[in-house]
Amino acid sequence: MHAKAGPIASSHMIISCATIAAILLFVALGSRVLAPALGGAAVPNSSLTMAFLLNIAIILFGWRRSKDLREALDAYEQAERLAERNANTDPTTGLANRREVLRSIADAMEARRGATLLLIDLDHFKRVNDLHGHVVGDQLLKHVAEVLLGAAPSGACCARTGGDEFAVLIESADAKNAEQVATGVLAQLATPTFAAGAQVQATASIGIAGAEKLSKAEDLLRRGDVALYSAKRAGRGQFAWFDPQLDRELSERLEFEEDMRVGIAKGEFVPFFQPLIDLSTRDLVGFEALARWRSPKRGFVEADQFIDVAESSGLISPLTLGVIAQALKEARTWPPNLKLAVNISPVQFRDSRLAAQIIKVLTESGFPASRLEIEITEAALLEDRDQVLSIIHSLKNVGVSVSLDDFGTGYASLAQVNSLPLDRVKIDRSFISTIVKSESTAAIVSSIAGLGHQLNVPITAEGVESEQIRNALKNFGCTEAQGWLFGRPVSGDSVRTFLGLKGQNGAGDMTAEPPKAAEGDRHRFTPRIGRVL
Repeated sequence: MHAKAGPIASSHMIISCATIAAILLFVALGSRVLAPALGGAAVPNSSLTMAFLLNIAIILFGWRRSKDLREALDAYEQAERLAERNANTDPTTGLANRREVLRSIADAMEARRGATLLLIDLDHFKRVNDLHGHVVGDQLLKHVAEVLLGAAPSGACCARTGGDEFAVLIESADAKNAEQVATGVLAQLATPTFAAGAQVQATASIGIAGAEKLSKAEDLLRRGDVALYSAKRAGRGQFAWFDPQLDRELSERLEFEEDMRVGIAKGEFVPFFQPLIDLSTRDLVGFEALARWRSPKRGFVEADQFIDVAESSGLISPLTLGVIAQALKEARTWPPNLKLAVNISPVQFRDSRLAAQIIKVLTESGFPASRLEIEITEAALLEDRDQVLSIIHSLKNVGVSVSLDDFGTGYASLAQVNSLPLDRVKIDRSFISTIVKSESTAAIVSSIAGLGHQLNVPITAEGVESEQIRNALKNFGCTEAQGWLFGRPVSGDSVRTFLGLKGQNGAGDMTAEPPKAAEGDRHRFTPRIGRVL
């Protein structure tokens, strides 16, 4: 019962009892007051008459008050039913919500009825909202709700559990039945539909899990999440069953994410530096900062083991900005002719604040913007192109250079590169490593270098591991290179030692002037020195 309905119900009961008592007294007094008058006898006692009239007033007041209280009680009970309905129903689709599906799962488990859960996640639903607006998005969600209600068997609980996530609870352990429902849902969603006048399509991924040997509703939802992850990893647009092995992998991944989160807060992610070399002169022109994880628990961890996790978990931005801040402070002590290159994840370009964040870190470090080069990958160009261009222009407006990294692995062409405000193109190592073994690959690299020269876009080669490759790249016209031939990524301490800056600390006084390079004083790398470094 509603919290405020209790006192009203009590008052209603008291008034009702008082009214009933007044009616009984009215009957008793009425026979004594009215009988003499009806029989022509003397006028009844005035006190009895007053009491009789008072009872009439009490009855009328009680009836009226009881009626008002009954109406108020009905209103509160109706509000209570509406509140309960709203608490268990999704307002957009009219389906049950997460709370209600959890209750249904708990009821099925308590009654020891078989139960199978289907978790449905719409693929790329955000694009619908971005392209057509939220009105169309809401209409599409309603369409999905209708599909689920039509495909689910009688008695199933259909729910919307999140933004674009749905659930169907089938009170049956029949795997074939669950797969039929999943197949039907996928087939119907694969057909385009019209929502608010726009033609849209909502493909989905579905995870299926049974409730056997479970005692908590949350555990079944977790199984469904694991199965859903499996369906997405397999390519989306399909269903997958819960896999215990994948569950263990996800548990390990969650632990890895938590360790990363703690490591970022504690500054365990640090920059290592790989030299950038002028191919013609062998002069050192700068370093590329690469993230490494010095974990007390996991040891020394290379970037390829944590970047994907950082991108998918939302940790990539604090990780990258933290490493950039350390790298800038370190590079602040280098000779002024050396630049610093840092790579930015495509995921970070989804944040319109990216340029402001980089500029803030740059300003706090005291490092000259003209010596910083931001590397973006081709995948970044597949994001919101207008936003990417806006970020690039903001960075270039303060003097930061922008280069295109891993060229050749995505969808960009040199014509596209020429239309972008880029200062450099870096050819991916997958091309460089085979140019002395494959004539076709060598021809591709030579063409890229030639076109880059014609477009006045400097070309840098990654993954140079032999003198033979270096000589070929030099002949092709590539300007800079990096790779194990010149040096592997090393710590800031090693860089300072090589540059003769042993007495300086990159994390020290940032107000001090950087060391001045004497005329002609340039650091020249040879393969031997590079490997020692």
